[in-house]
Amino acid sequence: MRTRGEFDGSATVLPGDRTDSSGAQPDATRKHVFEGSTVGVRPARLRPTSSSGFEGIGAPGPSAPEASATGSGGGRRTSATTRRRARLASVGVGVLALMVVIAGCGSQPLESDQRSGATVAVGAGAASDGPSSPAPQPPPAAGANGETATDPGNNPPTGPGTGASTPGTGQNIPRPASPDPQPATGSPVTAGPTATAGPTATAGPTAAVGGDSRSGQPPGGLSGISAGSLTEVREWEAFRGSPVDVVVGFTDRSSWDTITHPWMGAGPEKFEGFAGTWVISQPFFPTNGGTIGLCAAGFYNSHWREFGNWLVSQGRGSSIVRPAWEFNGAWFPWSVSKDRWSWVSCFRQVVTSIRATAPQALIDWTFNAHNTDAFEYYPGDKYVDIVGVDTYDQWPASKTEADFNAQCRQATGLCSGIAFARQHGKKFSVPEWGLVGTTDTGAGKIGQAGGDNPFYIEMMYQTMHDNADILAYEAYFNDDLPDNVHSSLINPTTHPKGAARYAELW
Repeated sequence: MRTRGEFDGSATVLPGDRTDSSGAQPDATRKHVFEGSTVGVRPARLRPTSSSGFEGIGAPGPSAPEASATGSGGGRRTSATTRRRARLASVGVGVLALMVVIAGCGSQPLESDQRSGATVAVGAGAASDGPSSPAPQPPPAAGANGETATDPGNNPPTGPGTGASTPGTGQNIPRPASPDPQPATGSPVTAGPTATAGPTATAGPTAAVGGDSRSGQPPGGLSGISAGSLTEVREWEAFRGSPVDVVVGFTDRSSWDTITHPWMGAGPEKFEGFAGTWVISQPFFPTNGGTIGLCAAGFYNSHWREFGNWLVSQGRGSSIVRPAWEFNGAWFPWSVSKDRWSWVSCFRQVVTSIRATAPQALIDWTFNAHNTDAFEYYPGDKYVDIVGVDTYDQWPASKTEADFNAQCRQATGLCSGIAFARQHGKKFSVPEWGLVGTTDTGAGKIGQAGGDNPFYIEMMYQTMHDNADILAYEAYFNDDLPDNVHSSLINPTTHPKGAARYAELW
């Protein structure tokens, strides 16, 4: 991810070198620009007179009696004394103007072209009897305001990053997860979010998980599962022994009709009577049926207003919507890599249109924890209610506390996402998380997947619990589809040790 380097600094416009047709001297003008304000001093321009003196334009000249008298030959007679006075007056005006310019140049110091990032106070130290979650570390703030536009579609971000790291392959399936992206490559990221830093993040409480009195209940916020049916939800509740109060679903992306009128709510088995919260993952447009550029120009706004109407008609106007989730990967058509200049504007158009008909809907801006190019595409606080992070036990696998901390504190890791949410006064979510199989996964083939790893389950629980004050929701991705993460804890039980630890904690 390339440092954007935006800042509200200052610039200097050096003196111009204009010369008029009569051979006038340069127009000595210097401007200081401070965040849109222009302060300038322009001296009187000097022009030569017929007698090689200089006369200031706009400055009073000699009085009529002193200036001239008409002789018998019709010519102009000017006394030597009058000419000397005119020259002295003109030169005096020029010197005075030059002094004013010099004084003006030093009247205000130029601002620095860099701004310091936000300082984040973090707690440290684990409890003596077990692992603790790492304190979320925010990405360094770049200083430029990521929310520079008030109208969607008019102000795409300037200077976007150079691209996401090369991801692995994935399938376009109805309920997609992170299809084994490759780890980020290149130089370490030095610039984080482009939006102005907000509240200072602090570490949550730290305590051991093993033998803890909190075992047997969710870590905080809403807790649930990615599911396609109510049967899956009931089985998950029986497995872990606690209610599911949030379900994450993915719309059918084959047409605008299936996007604006999702399958969720189509009968009791499809969560029509589900007492919890819906989280609906939405694309920007149907598969092979749109572009980010057209979205940014507002061509799809009527569809998104229709979707908002549908939410309200279902009695789900306060649902959580995830537009263009995992946008910083390259495996979806709505990836920022497809159109970096229009992506933010498109997101704003979608959000504004949904809210026009469903003003209570909550917008979850979700990025993938294992790729770059996230924070510089933050659409602004006005368009985001929740900062979401999809994260899995891979790139690298979390076999130790140090491993987990390293992954969590990556540029777009879970801890970085939590800190970013705190800076902006937002809740955070973990819409997808889970273990990763060591076979039939890209990460597993090269030893970067954790497999049946109960320690990762513990550390995820601890991290979410320690930041429960801003946790909106979390949902385990229980799935065993081919060419995916193979994270299932039940049906089938791909990771028995991890499944047992999850059931104990939740």
